[in-house]
Amino acid sequence: MSCAKRVAAVAAKLLLLGLVVWGGQQVAVLPIDVHGNVAVVNPVIFDADACASIDGWSWLRPDCRQYVDWVFAGLDATAVSSEDPYIYVNFGALVTNGMNGGSGWDTPVGMEVWLVATLDDIIGQAEPTGKKLLDRSTVTLENHFRPQMEADTRGVGYQAWADAARIEAEDVAKYVPVYGPLVVVRVERLGAAKGHPEHIAVNASSVSLSYRIAP
Repeated sequence: MSCAKRVAAVAAKLLLLGLVVWGGQQVAVLPIDVHGNVAVVNPVIFDADACASIDGWSWLRPDCRQYVDWVFAGLDATAVSSEDPYIYVNFGALVTNGMNGGSGWDTPVGMEVWLVATLDDIIGQAEPTGKKLLDRSTVTLENHFRPQMEADTRGVGYQAWADAARIEAEDVAKYVPVYGPLVVVRVERLGAAKGHPEHIAVNASSVSLSYRIAP
């Protein structure tokens, strides 16, 4: 069986097993999509806790928890091409300078990627239990919209993207049997205390994993 067919088979199996449903959290209907030789893994869980939700976006701002988690299942690291042996973490969000803010703002955020065994190891946990850290970095959400405005632009010019982080597929394949099959991506707002008061909005599709499929 080709790697592309194997990736699709894993996605179908996850759907049949009901692994995309848990405790009322937001879920993806199908965790893995194949586009030619590229696989895109979508989260099965999006946990923004009690952050305010506006038009499908959860806002990280001073009045709520300062991090959000995305949980991924069904990642087959052995299907990653040796020509590009990485799993990429793609991240986009809305950024503005404050409540009812303006367009064109950047902000750095903290990002961590872990392996865990079960959802109980991560959901509602300030620090995951039984985890394996795969990556820890600060990434900048860059917004190229202009003009930059401090006054309310009513959502126009908020979209920002970070350069993709990457993790080595070899590390995932090595540590999954020990630490578990769930990949967790956590993004943390740095906040005014660290000189970054911008507000950030995310949803379930703000983070995806992707990789080149081996022939």
